[in-house]
Amino acid sequence: MRYRPKNLRDENPEVLNQLAKHNPYIASVYDYPELLLPHPTPENFRELWAIKNKNSLGDASSSRVHIEIGCGSSRYLIRWAIENPQDFFIGLELRYKRLVLAAKKIHKQNIRNIILLRERAEFLDEYFTHKSIDCLHINFPDPWSKKAKRKHRILSTEFLTKIRPYFCSGGELRFKTDHLEYFRSVTQILKHLDFFSIDQHTDDLHKSAYNKENILTEFEMLFKSKGDPPIGYLKAKVL
Repeated sequence: MRYRPKNLRDENPEVLNQLAKHNPYIASVYDYPELLLPHPTPENFRELWAIKNKNSLGDASSSRVHIEIGCGSSRYLIRWAIENPQDFFIGLELRYKRLVLAAKKIHKQNIRNIILLRERAEFLDEYFTHKSIDCLHINFPDPWSKKAKRKHRILSTEFLTKIRPYFCSGGELRFKTDHLEYFRSVTQILKHLDFFSIDQHTDDLHKSAYNKENILTEFEMLFKSKGDPPIGYLKAKVL
């Protein structure tokens, strides 16, 4: 059984208060229980998911499920959720500050179809059943540039093979990065996997035809202010 951090607000508030003196966001992650799970488990995720389904705007059985790995402060996720109110969106993020900033925006805008988890991507299979994910969004993950560290990249043959059964038929993988070596590497991985077919592909997104429907992430906003370097983008269909 893997280690799960303790809920310090319930189990050790004195320690939480001490930690919050150095990082107030450690305490603030507990302020949005209706949308943010700082200590997710399959059980409390299913409970919150059931509430979201009950309060959904459309037929939950026909809703698409989107997951963004490394959602940051959720500019991208929020735009997707607003434009697709009938669908459900789950954002994974580890940094406390980004989670709190995201939760504040989601709460302020009264967006009801987003759940945030403080969780790692490699544990997605604990929360979802086979054929339950319609679209996986991965934007600007850590490229682990040094050759010795590339084994830590989230998009690998091993991860994609592991997550494949959890995609619905016709599911999608959407990937963006400014690290073009990483982009070429992921492109080659997908080409060698017989259960993905690359549907859209460009190594300069903002100058391509795909940019018309592109939703900017926080990183892209920053890049645009610093010369707008080329960004690789692809969408792959699950076969």
